[in-house]
Amino acid sequence: MKNYATLLRILVLTILVGVSTIPTPSSHAGNEIKVTYNQQRIAFQTQPFVQNGSTFVETRPLAQKLGLQVDWIDKTKFKLSKSDLAIVMEVNKKLAYLNNDIVNLTAAPLLKGSTLFLPLRSVVSLLDLGIHWYAATHTIEITENSAQSMPVPDKSSYKIVAYYPYWGTYQKFDVKQTDASNLTHINYAFANVKDGQVVNGDYWADQVNFPELRKLKQANPKLRTLISIGGWTWSEFFSDIALSQYSRTKFADSAVKFMRDNGFDGIDLDWEYPVAGGLASNSARAEDKINFTLLLRTIRDKLDAVQLKDGNTYSLTIAAGAFPSYASNTEIAKVASIVDWINLMTYDYHGNWEKKSNHNAPLYADPADSTSAKSNIHHTVNTFLNEGVPANKLVLGIPMYGRGWTGCAQTNQGLYQTCKDVSQGTTANGVHEYDELEKMGWINGNGFVRYWNDNAKVPWLYKKTTGTLIVYEDPESIAYKAEYIRSKGLGGAMLWEISQDDNRTLLNKLVSSLK
Repeated sequence: MKNYATLLRILVLTILVGVSTIPTPSSHAGNEIKVTYNQQRIAFQTQPFVQNGSTFVETRPLAQKLGLQVDWIDKTKFKLSKSDLAIVMEVNKKLAYLNNDIVNLTAAPLLKGSTLFLPLRSVVSLLDLGIHWYAATHTIEITENSAQSMPVPDKSSYKIVAYYPYWGTYQKFDVKQTDASNLTHINYAFANVKDGQVVNGDYWADQVNFPELRKLKQANPKLRTLISIGGWTWSEFFSDIALSQYSRTKFADSAVKFMRDNGFDGIDLDWEYPVAGGLASNSARAEDKINFTLLLRTIRDKLDAVQLKDGNTYSLTIAAGAFPSYASNTEIAKVASIVDWINLMTYDYHGNWEKKSNHNAPLYADPADSTSAKSNIHHTVNTFLNEGVPANKLVLGIPMYGRGWTGCAQTNQGLYQTCKDVSQGTTANGVHEYDELEKMGWINGNGFVRYWNDNAKVPWLYKKTTGTLIVYEDPESIAYKAEYIRSKGLGGAMLWEISQDDNRTLLNKLVSSLK
């Protein structure tokens, strides 16, 4: 059953993966293309080359390195095989067979003289291997797609990804106020989608913020910026966009153009959510599970095709839901092999859509809460790991805000109690930015008392006179989350969002705890 499941996951890709990242020799004469497998270079008698956007390599050296046997069936048909896997291909034909099942390639094998050349990305994907192009060294790296093959990050390589929302411009926090010295990436949220193409989320805010982001990168040369597309409000049409290769290509072309035109270093796709779980008005269908993978592959191919031309290495990431069905509603292991990392939205486990007070981002389950078995960070991370996602491709989401209720009973200092209403927040009811809690003196002040949940490893505030309860993050809970990142070998931390911690209290604690 395990082999069948793996095969099925390979088949549903339909192998729309032929486009490579390598430039045509005519436009970059003298640039030798190197191919490695698990960090060992593959020696070819004839150098790899590009034709119609696809990279081709000699069959025999590649097959030998990957442990494949090559057998000719007739003058044009041949078979690549190992253990229980057999791939039958034909020269100049895009139709192939994987264990007798039909697959469609985007590039056909070529025969030049007596030498057979394979479309590299198609073959590598059929074998369920990872592939990446490094523009600086003209190297294609082939790797095993397994958690065991991925190195654990050292303490200097953790990603610190901060989202900046366009509406920060209209509130209290401009891009130019951002201290990016401790950030590796800023994801600008959000670009919108109209008529299947990427457009500005807020034209006037973007006109101010995009130049400021470029200035921020000039002042912080190691900082990279990504444009985040979609989000909770603007995920309405993703299911339709992902439905066909035509619509996927149209969207991917526009996303890459928007990224390049506005000086970003990558794309963060925030589809909330494939199959189910988003706004009731969103288009959604069961086919989203497969189409999500195909959409990401199309975007990745488009990014690969332009990154050498631009002299940049472009990133592709996603924001992933923390609820249990997200992993089962996506081909998350295949997604992980395509994207550079996954931003886990490990927050909003509970909030003002519920009458009962509960933690926003509990690290672990609390036996006192009957609903907590799956509604905690530890369960979410293990779900993704068990699905085959490498640990260092998971970036843990940490909220810079809390959730609040009022009229909560005094039992258990208001926690896990039915409440009368949501609390009054500064920017939205039921939402409390950490810096606002600081400014208003509510952390152990103004009638609020801080309590600590030693099972969930998070704090809460309770004001007995009004029954107001606020769940939030503070330096102590941040330290526990940082230790969790280290102990699990995760790729780093993601902050939603940077304007909510303008004193950098939580960010500074996170950075110091990851050292």
